[in-house]
Amino acid sequence: MSIRLICSRVSQATLACGIFLLTGCQKPQGPEFRPNEVSYLKQERMILEPGQRFDLERRLEVRAILGSLFGTPDLPRLPKLFVAHNEKAETEAPARLRFDLEKIQVSAGAVKNERDGRSFGLYREHCAHCHGVTGDGAGSTAAVLNPYPRDFRFGKFKFKSTPLGSAPTHDDLIAILENGIPGTGMPSFRRLQRDELESLVDYVRYLSALGQLERFLIDELSRSPDEALLPPEKMKTADKPDLDSIQSVSEELYAESLERIFSKWSEAEKKATPVPQPPTSLNRNNEGFNALVSKGRELFVGKGSCAQCHVVNGAAVNRTVYYDDWTSDWIKSPGVDPNSRTSYREFLKAGALPPRSIRPRNLELAAMRGGSDSKTIYLRIANGIEGTPMPSSASTMSPDEIWSLVAYVQSLSAADKPGE
Repeated sequence: MSIRLICSRVSQATLACGIFLLTGCQKPQGPEFRPNEVSYLKQERMILEPGQRFDLERRLEVRAILGSLFGTPDLPRLPKLFVAHNEKAETEAPARLRFDLEKIQVSAGAVKNERDGRSFGLYREHCAHCHGVTGDGAGSTAAVLNPYPRDFRFGKFKFKSTPLGSAPTHDDLIAILENGIPGTGMPSFRRLQRDELESLVDYVRYLSALGQLERFLIDELSRSPDEALLPPEKMKTADKPDLDSIQSVSEELYAESLERIFSKWSEAEKKATPVPQPPTSLNRNNEGFNALVSKGRELFVGKGSCAQCHVVNGAAVNRTVYYDDWTSDWIKSPGVDPNSRTSYREFLKAGALPPRSIRPRNLELAAMRGGSDSKTIYLRIANGIEGTPMPSSASTMSPDEIWSLVAYVQSLSAADKPGE
């Protein structure tokens, strides 16, 4: 099978011009979602000969599908089946209606304030300088932050109440916005109104759904580089593109993937891990507290294997090099050595940030990024931390054992008060 390839990387500007030439319309004003060039490059490295690139028309089809389903940063759209907009729709398909386009529109677009006091463009005002307009975690300030801002396109979120592989709940994202993440560049946005926080939550989920579908389409392109992702006639409309027509075809062709992506969000609340009542001995003032801590210490160095990563009590620092999933996704590409900048220079040009290793949390510090209260630490141990080597202990430890670990972890820092 012959594979039509282009032998030089197509710039974002070329892609933008190409899609509008093929569809017969003028390039719109305002920002656009940046193509995931890092994913393209990773897949090209994996399946093509050195220097070869995917066919331009296939890449334009990806852009057309995403544009018809999700619109632009100024004019967001949603797949029709997943829009919550009226009572009739809620009656017909309540399980799918987890995305509110009106809320998304409040956070989208340029920053502005109406005479009635309402604010618009919330994402661009508060989030884009770190997380990027596209949600790729590569905003203008991202490179100077440690850790890097979250890349929403993976659909992975670290600090949540749901198990690994599940989306965070609505309240999980609200909590992050209200509390920030200690020890990182993520501040608290508690000063914003509740409806503004709600709007930002929906916009983050919107960017995540967009990014996940793009990654899926790039994977599809990798499996069959010669096969069109859209019917050819949809890409060559004489006068102007019929976005609704392209959207309908896209929804039909990729219904299963859209359902999978959106259902993760709609089912998140159902998957939240229940936190059992903590033992009374978790309180430092309880006479059983020391015994609980002692049991937790045994689990920490023994059954739980926690000490392999979280070295404490003056022991030697763990020298193992870890990378989170957002970095591991591309540094495992053929020819990439994270210790050699020359080997991954092309990825940097594609938009990747330099690989930066992560360290297991120093539990003797007062601040923990996901929260230091007892319930939160229980969830971190039970569920693990998405996108990192931190595993789930729910299947290997009983709730009582997890509470013992909570007591021990909190005893390591005098600033934290167990039981709160």
